[in-house]
Amino acid sequence: MRILALAVLLSVWAFLPSSAQSQLVLVLDWLPNPNHVPIYVAQEMGFFAAEGLAISVQAPTAFDPSDPAKLAAAGRADLAITTPINLIVIRSQNVPLTAVGSLIQKPLGGLLALAESGIRTLKDFKGRKIGYSLEPEEPVLWAAMLETAGLKPGDYTLINVGFDTLPALLTGQVDAIGAFRNVEKILVEVQERKETVFFPFEEHGIPDHPQLVFIANETVARQKSELLKRFLRALARAVALTVQEPERAFQLFLRANPDLQREEKLNRKFFEATIAFFVGAPCHNQLEKWAKLQGFLFERQLIARTTELAQLVRTDLLPPECGR
Repeated sequence: MRILALAVLLSVWAFLPSSAQSQLVLVLDWLPNPNHVPIYVAQEMGFFAAEGLAISVQAPTAFDPSDPAKLAAAGRADLAITTPINLIVIRSQNVPLTAVGSLIQKPLGGLLALAESGIRTLKDFKGRKIGYSLEPEEPVLWAAMLETAGLKPGDYTLINVGFDTLPALLTGQVDAIGAFRNVEKILVEVQERKETVFFPFEEHGIPDHPQLVFIANETVARQKSELLKRFLRALARAVALTVQEPERAFQLFLRANPDLQREEKLNRKFFEATIAFFVGAPCHNQLEKWAKLQGFLFERQLIARTTELAQLVRTDLLPPECGR
């Protein structure tokens, strides 16, 4: 009888109105997309609610990659999603942000070319034009990658094409672009029916690292540490479901984002290309990867100073399955 009463109590508590739950504001790195599936799985399955949390998931109002981090730094968001590179750069400027968990475990970026261009290896970039969007990060990354093939600046041309990278590639303005393997690569192959060649970061000179991490202001991480632990526990459940039951997870994501149903087939392909990279999240506690990435950015002069790993990355909030 006591067991039944406890079960009923827990079930009622899990679905209490949000006003009776602890609120957390999470700002995404971009508009909702398949990179965010586990977040919406946790929301739709009631995993956050079961932890006594009401999560307000918000898209950034401005699409500057540093905008979510700025909101977290200012205390206008409890959590934000960003890349480790962005976090390391901002943290080096004495902004008190720390990574508390991960969402995608490997970098998704790299260089994308059309197979028809004749590019097959990085050596083939000699005399070619590469389009990019973000300064100063992208030129540094592409230079580091091309160095592994013996190329140096002057052997190729970098062109800032703004956010019109894909049109620049398809119209022949450039021979390659910085791209994501789970987005632009698929867009070219599905919509344009063109074969692509993709050179991933981690296979060509860029240290392996998570693509997306959850960050918080140090004060928020300290004051709301118990809530963040619950958030990461719920996310771990959602990641497990996403990996084990991808079709169910995808349908939950579409239910939460009905506008994306118009491009269901395309979003499904994006998601299918991303599933493997969720495995292991939210565990971001392979500190040697953070150390190598920060050292790389320092050597490349993208940061003027390094940050102690204990300040850059908090591992004590992670669920037990992550280890320490």
